[in-house]
Amino acid sequence: MDSELHAQLNEYYKVDYQHNLHPPQDESLRLSPAIDNYIQSTLDMAKLLNLPILSPQRCDDSHPLTHYFISSSHNTYLLSRQLIGRASAESYTHALYRGAHCVEIDVWPSSSPEGLVVTHGYTLTKGVSFRKVCEAIGAGIDVLGPDTWPILVSLECHVGPKEQQDMVNILKSAWGDKLVEGRLNDDTKEDVRLSPRDLKGRILLMVEYYAPSNFAKLEVEEEDEELNPGQDQESISENIVEGEDLPQVLVGEIERGKISDELAALGYYARSWKPSKGWLRQVLVDPRHILINISESNILSLLPIHINPLIEHGRRHLRRIFPKGTRIRSSNMYILKFWRNGSHVVSLNWQTFDTPMQINEAMFVGSPGWILKPKAQRLLNPDSSKFRLSAEVIGVSSLLPPKGRQDQTYNAYVEAELFHSQQDQKWKSNTAMTTEEGDVMWNEVLEWEFDRDELAFIRLRVRENRKFEKDLDLAVFCARVDDIQRGWRLVHMFNMDGKASGTTLLVKFQLANGI
Repeated sequence: MDSELHAQLNEYYKVDYQHNLHPPQDESLRLSPAIDNYIQSTLDMAKLLNLPILSPQRCDDSHPLTHYFISSSHNTYLLSRQLIGRASAESYTHALYRGAHCVEIDVWPSSSPEGLVVTHGYTLTKGVSFRKVCEAIGAGIDVLGPDTWPILVSLECHVGPKEQQDMVNILKSAWGDKLVEGRLNDDTKEDVRLSPRDLKGRILLMVEYYAPSNFAKLEVEEEDEELNPGQDQESISENIVEGEDLPQVLVGEIERGKISDELAALGYYARSWKPSKGWLRQVLVDPRHILINISESNILSLLPIHINPLIEHGRRHLRRIFPKGTRIRSSNMYILKFWRNGSHVVSLNWQTFDTPMQINEAMFVGSPGWILKPKAQRLLNPDSSKFRLSAEVIGVSSLLPPKGRQDQTYNAYVEAELFHSQQDQKWKSNTAMTTEEGDVMWNEVLEWEFDRDELAFIRLRVRENRKFEKDLDLAVFCARVDDIQRGWRLVHMFNMDGKASGTTLLVKFQLANGI
């Protein structure tokens, strides 16, 4: 393990969402005098400090794999904008520690003595040894332990059949018994559906599957755009990129539609198919275990007309969504759109702590990296209950000031957002002046009514009110509505990188159903 790089990744990208699940026992936590007085007069301070804001439901591991969402990383090998142009095996270890249960490997041939390389083809990013990446994933799972829920690895293979034998040898050597090779012994009946319980501590490899006559030209073209946006593919034959420890890597043309039998056998339970037009109407029974691997653009083109067929299809087949090619700045797609249509693996750039990543962290906090889908998707039986959510927003303590504004006052307000499948809602407090210590009292109430939605999320942001510029986000909290605890809570707010900031918001949550 590269300890220096590991420390850098933790500094930049480790998030502290666990603070609202397990409140830190920090005697130095500072509360504003007004908040302290409010608590002392109405609440039990010692009890309040120890109350979690979130209480996720225990995840049942006995359902079929297709009944879950999986926390998923895209371009896992890339380090970050801060460390731009580099790839590292350490990125995989970090992603697994952080909770990813699906990671991506792009494999290319190279001229390096180390052999196959993992890199972002046709770009200026550096590469890292494929062997080192596989060893890092195996080591990461060893640390997580044998009871960790299954890890999916999306393998993008850009090498020919000859090099694929080297890939197979490396995969087997690095992962040993953790790698699922071919059909499991107890999977002898056609109606057997594996569950996470059957695969604890194991790796499911997604290997590209090319149907004999109808693999998708449409999807292939979009993937090419991601590899090399804005360039004519016919004019490209090779490119030289620098590797993290590989001085020169020769990236050649993609060989498509050629997966060796030995490599295909390693993807028995996740045959990754980029489908042709009309795939949603096809009955996929032979071969078994087709995984639909499709771009965000092509899924969005089916919405909202085909939302119900997509949900139904997702009960039978795993589906992975990869970002459209124009996301060259590592922005993320709006993840709720894809969970709502039953897609299991929504691949995000974990280097960017934007709204989709905030929601992803809120979804999987305290989970094994897998979350059971809503009942309406698993059983096709929608819940028509009505809910009312209210929150008394009292005030904030120790708000970190905007850059260059230390020990100064400024105007701040709370903005609350409900992300809901049918009725997004917003609420905004009045603007109030902070103290020099970053304290504000609002003492206001928000109230929303909405239909039952297991994929409803609430986000609270404290923002600076700027008269002549765009308002600035100062602190954020995001949670699944079903996970929020009722009653008085000190909400631990995070800065816009997901780090604990020492900022707390005193709120009383109430949720009533059956209204």
